[in-house]
Amino acid sequence: LGTGDTISALVERFPDLSFQSVIDAEGNIVAPLLGKISVLGLTLEEAQEKIRLGLNRFVIDPAVTVTLAGQRAAQVTISGEVVRPGFYTLAPGAQLSAALLIAGGSTNLGDLRSVLVRRARIDGSTIEQRVDLFTPLLNGQSLPNLRLQDGDAVVIPKLEVATEQNYDRSLVSRSTVSQQQINIRVLSYAGGGIGSISLPNGSTFVDALSAIGPSPDTSNLRNIALIRFDPERGKAVTQKIDGKAALLGNIAQNVPLRNNDVIVVGRNLVGKITYALSTFTQPFRDILGFLLFFDQLRESATDLFGPTTDSNNNSD
Repeated sequence: LGTGDTISALVERFPDLSFQSVIDAEGNIVAPLLGKISVLGLTLEEAQEKIRLGLNRFVIDPAVTVTLAGQRAAQVTISGEVVRPGFYTLAPGAQLSAALLIAGGSTNLGDLRSVLVRRARIDGSTIEQRVDLFTPLLNGQSLPNLRLQDGDAVVIPKLEVATEQNYDRSLVSRSTVSQQQINIRVLSYAGGGIGSISLPNGSTFVDALSAIGPSPDTSNLRNIALIRFDPERGKAVTQKIDGKAALLGNIAQNVPLRNNDVIVVGRNLVGKITYALSTFTQPFRDILGFLLFFDQLRESATDLFGPTTDSNNNSD
């Protein structure tokens, strides 16, 4: 029990002694004959016995039943690999999975196999519980029904490279506990600069290509680059993709997308971006630095997206 909870006490044979009370900021309730009683940190059974013993001084063998009439909202901290880490006020009885969704869901770097829930006890000690949300997703089962309490701290750990092999990112990205939408940046001559598209998490390269809608007459679909930030090495990693092969069903070319991926359409443009990245010798400190690099490209859009000297402009 904690501040804000409401308990109801039924005293058999003595209806005038029955009551309902909200636990105040000091952890007390107010009961007939007994006045203020501290119930902070007690279970319902312990509060029931404390009230019964108090009333036993005034009536013989009182039969007391205590129930929870109203539960307080839970204020929890959610940190680690979630889209919007922070402090949240949740509805009474909110489950862990719902809390992750409120925080924007797990990022593509999160490891749902070992979600940590820390809970402070009334004596100042802390207990920890590891919750596996990945295995139920893998087996098509319901997620664990863990209800969060006021003061809980939830931490989504980062996926370690050494353990990534047995972790299905695509499966997780399509779940309700992951980020629901991802943002993809697009660089193309047809677009005249840098744009962005929003796609459901779990989307693939073909989904992005369909959203971009490059014209096969003005774009070389066989020369498309997918650029992704590698947080382990602090650098951009470029993968060349054959868009036509992907559209024709080549699974190897239809790669799963991640939030903040960059797609570059056009052979000359791919070459310019690749050259710019190769001359940028300093590692990116984080994803923000990676995105800032492309924001800076926007400032030089005239040079980058200006007329190309390639003899076959229609292929780009």
